[in-house]
Amino acid sequence: MKKMTFVFILVHFSIFFLWIMNSGYLFSPYGVAVWVSIVAIGFIIQIKLDKVSINRRILAISNGWMVFLMVATVFIYFAVSSMP
Repeated sequence: MKKMTFVFILVHFSIFFLWIMNSGYLFSPYGVAVWVSIVAIGFIIQIKLDKVSINRRILAISNGWMVFLMVATVFIYFAVSSMP
């Protein structure tokens, strides 16, 4: 389970870099579906880890950051689409 945690943290960093680059791969319908599913699976792994594990804490921060990026993306989308 700890190896999977490490892999998901690396995937979260990859998604963050794609988000910063405004990648078309991430913002396509398929990319958004993969992004949401990765975060959901990350939360499931976080729940299954030990309560005091440092890996759990790092994964929780990473999952929270991904949720923040999703909210920011939706906010940016609505802000830009409402412009004339």
